[in-house]
Amino acid sequence: MLALAYYFFQPTRVAASQITELFDFVWPTAAALWNLRWQVSGFLQEVPESTPKQLHDRFVFGSAIHGTNLKKACVETTWDEQKHHMSGILLTNAFATYEHWADEILVCIGMAAGSGKRLQFDDTPKKLGLPGTLSAACATESSIIKKAFYPTYISSPKYSLSIMKNLIACYRFFKELRNAQIHNGGLATSEAERAYLAFAPNSSKAALGMKGILVHDPVVEGEKIKLHLRGVVGFCDILFRMMVTVDAELCRSINAEVVLEKALKDVKIRTLSSRPNRRHLQLLNHCSSARLPKPIDMGLVYQFMLSKRIITI
Repeated sequence: MLALAYYFFQPTRVAASQITELFDFVWPTAAALWNLRWQVSGFLQEVPESTPKQLHDRFVFGSAIHGTNLKKACVETTWDEQKHHMSGILLTNAFATYEHWADEILVCIGMAAGSGKRLQFDDTPKKLGLPGTLSAACATESSIIKKAFYPTYISSPKYSLSIMKNLIACYRFFKELRNAQIHNGGLATSEAERAYLAFAPNSSKAALGMKGILVHDPVVEGEKIKLHLRGVVGFCDILFRMMVTVDAELCRSINAEVVLEKALKDVKIRTLSSRPNRRHLQLLNHCSSARLPKPIDMGLVYQFMLSKRIITI
């Protein structure tokens, strides 16, 4: 799902990898369950008197998995119900990844541990949310990073600052779906209904910067919520857009220079060549090894490395 890309902060690299791993698990699991349903159903049509043990021995023996009820899972439970349950698992894991990332990335720029909750809300008159936190963190910018790297980060097709308020509304809606699923027996709460009404006006694919429609149902307090696997997968792309955008914006903060310095220092460098062309290639390789994109202004990076004594002449 995630294309190869550069991320400035290590927490974003980790979160992107975790989301990729999650989908690498979810898709084959869904495909395997779909095929198991047909196999069990077909077997029971031929041998309807099969016992649970016989079904287990036929389809599960050797897996070290116990306690399966294949008839209930594959015949008595609908495919839509199973997709709903898989969606809930995916949603819970996706939020855990995002919320941990939010805490970690703000710590990278010197904010207190636990500040990440700010990246889960829009601004209000009383509290800074995601937009206000970005503005405050970047009140003083790093001229080096902004000129040398920032243009590359914001060129990502996932960069979505102009529609961030819509993405946050989407985040709040799916978060309330997840809360209702976990804490309210799957019944929509008043918070879930309000979140839906706030999100609905800007839920089109154009408003969310998506190629396809984000599948979701209207939510009414007290009614059972329904999760769509396709919709939750689309929401994970929304989460990723938020992470890419925040990563790109925070990199221009003056406090991000500490991160840049560490990344460059962590890569051992040989003695630089006295020949300009050769030295330029060495510096490019150094940035690449530090997991940084090709600098737009190598001269600025070179001077930064000199000033921090990463290199000497």
